[in-house]
Amino acid sequence: MRFASVAAAVAAVALVPTTSAAARKVAAPLPPAQRAIMVDTVVVGKVVGFEKNLVQAASPYAGAADKVGYQIATIKVETGLVGSEKLKEIKLGFVPPPKADPNGGPPVRGGRGRFGFVPTEGQELILFLVKHPTADFYIIPGMAMPVDLKGEEAKEALASVKAVAAVLADPAKALKADKPEARAEAATAIVLKYRAYPALGGEVDLAAIPADESKALLKALGEGDWATNNRRYDAPPSPLQAFQSLGLTAKDGWVEPVIVAAPGAPPVDYGAVQRDAFLKWLDGPGRDYQIKKNAPKPMR
Repeated sequence: MRFASVAAAVAAVALVPTTSAAARKVAAPLPPAQRAIMVDTVVVGKVVGFEKNLVQAASPYAGAADKVGYQIATIKVETGLVGSEKLKEIKLGFVPPPKADPNGGPPVRGGRGRFGFVPTEGQELILFLVKHPTADFYIIPGMAMPVDLKGEEAKEALASVKAVAAVLADPAKALKADKPEARAEAATAIVLKYRAYPALGGEVDLAAIPADESKALLKALGEGDWATNNRRYDAPPSPLQAFQSLGLTAKDGWVEPVIVAAPGAPPVDYGAVQRDAFLKWLDGPGRDYQIKKNAPKPMR
């Protein structure tokens, strides 16, 4: 299976970064918890130095053939959160900003001038990373910008990322939480992780997860709060997002509910209507449905 475009993947999963400069200007950043789900490695670390020379390496995005000059920052890992428990230090590659032409001409750009985050020495950050597919350093996907630990959002962001990290570290335990809302939050993170497309783009195969696990996840999703009215943009991922990522169709017995707003009546909560339809589906056509996860194919 190949996703046709980044835009389509975002619409389906809400976890895929875009490499378009225009899109980066208008797209709001994903909430930190979603950034943690879409990448392979998350650390809290401090920038302790930079290598002098640029490293030439292939542009990491699927289908790109050009090379880019990366500056390498050394990150001292203070806390490994996702996929990084044993890491003490990592190399972070980033494309430096354009250099001013001393003769007054336009800035000289490296590669195509793709750069977003430029670290500075001494910064302490939550970093959302993926390994460069052909080089020995990590990079930051376009919609997974770091969180500066001195910023206003740092405390809340770190708490939400740690919660996701705990779920991904032991999914079975998280799904056995005492409170239904905790089970729903765990199922949401797990399903979105299974359904996430590669952060750098590319092709995926679909692989069904075990039937018992799928049943537990779907049941837990139904226990959560799907409400969309008055929901904050930066709130943790909701069960509705996880449900939408499944991409159910008529072949799965799914019938999209019809939402009709009566004149003068309070606004209909789309999420609540979807939850009711989901629970009916789960008790009927969906009882034998198995969630399929996206398994990335090696990038050529």
